[in-house]
Amino acid sequence: MKKLIITMAIATGALLPITADADSIKEDFESNSLEWTECSFKDAAGTAIIDKGVMTITSKGENKAMGALLTGLTGVATKVGENTFFETHCYAPIDPMKPFKIIANVSIDKLGYDKLVGMEFNYRDDGNFYCFTFNDGLVNFQRYVDGRVVGKVTQSVKWEKNKKLTQTWELQSDGQQLTFFVDGMEIMKIRYMPIEYAGVGFYTFGKQKLVVDDIEFIQ
Repeated sequence: MKKLIITMAIATGALLPITADADSIKEDFESNSLEWTECSFKDAAGTAIIDKGVMTITSKGENKAMGALLTGLTGVATKVGENTFFETHCYAPIDPMKPFKIIANVSIDKLGYDKLVGMEFNYRDDGNFYCFTFNDGLVNFQRYVDGRVVGKVTQSVKWEKNKKLTQTWELQSDGQQLTFFVDGMEIMKIRYMPIEYAGVGFYTFGKQKLVVDDIEFIQ
């Protein structure tokens, strides 16, 4: 049975023109209420499973077919066969062309240059989406069209020395710019990237695990 928690949310960020009576829809993963893609069978790349009230995405690393993707994700050349990625997505209950906010509470494994996590959005299908990804030193925005990276922005990011592995991610769109936060810290802002599609998701890269406790859509 689908389970959606719908409340009246007060916008906490100053960047969005979201009114105090905005709708909030929260997925708590007690069931697959938003029809997230799952893969629980044994896979060389990884798994995405909803169980015990969380979504767990795991990429296993060490797969020759997927390893070349690391160069595109990090901007650092690496040998083919070093890593894999895995993703899950749903089609969010928002109008992507209007201002919105997405907040997710997650836990991750320790980051490294070849152990990334990220959020994908404006997702139409496997080859067409935007994403923010980060590791222990870099954050990337990438734009995929027909399976190819056709544009990206990379910048360094300075984390606190004892970086928390339990985090709150927040994506904001005000119709003019996209802003991505981790634990309230703005780590990247992008302009001139219109959003057409409501697909939203998560992925891991390298030998990494991402546990999503809940995700909230505010509009």
